[in-house]
Amino acid sequence: MYLLESDGRSDEGFAAYREYVAANAERFPAGALSLAQSDWYYGSHDHRSPHDARLETMSLAEQPGPGEAHWQNRLTSLEVTLRGAYDDGHIRLRYPAVHSYRLDGFALRGGHTDWRYDELRLDEDGRLVHEIEWCGMRDTARWLIVADDIELCWRPDVEAGTAL
Repeated sequence: MYLLESDGRSDEGFAAYREYVAANAERFPAGALSLAQSDWYYGSHDHRSPHDARLETMSLAEQPGPGEAHWQNRLTSLEVTLRGAYDDGHIRLRYPAVHSYRLDGFALRGGHTDWRYDELRLDEDGRLVHEIEWCGMRDTARWLIVADDIELCWRPDVEAGTAL
């Protein structure tokens, strides 16, 4: 829509994206809104940004949902751990309630390589859509995750008891 390589990533696209987020701020989930409005999330200069980070783990989990028929009402969550682009910490992204996901990997011989670009937007039902492009010398994967929200945690490496 705005920020992906396939959209022709540009300054105009970023301006249109900021307008989109502002116009839909009341509909955005809190975690996604915080990231989309931040000055650092889409900046490759910030160590917390996923841009150019590398995949370490991805895990899906299901838990019983609320109610008597908890075996029927399962809650799916997804967690992604990335090694930061500056190799000085880890980024953990967690989607506590996932509605759907599509993980397309099409050239993974050398791994996913770099988290290139991503975009947080809303679907017609107001759910968070997180689209992610992975790329090295060529495109390697594209992920599409639809969830209630997203949580990001930055964990810098610790050396001799002090954070770098």
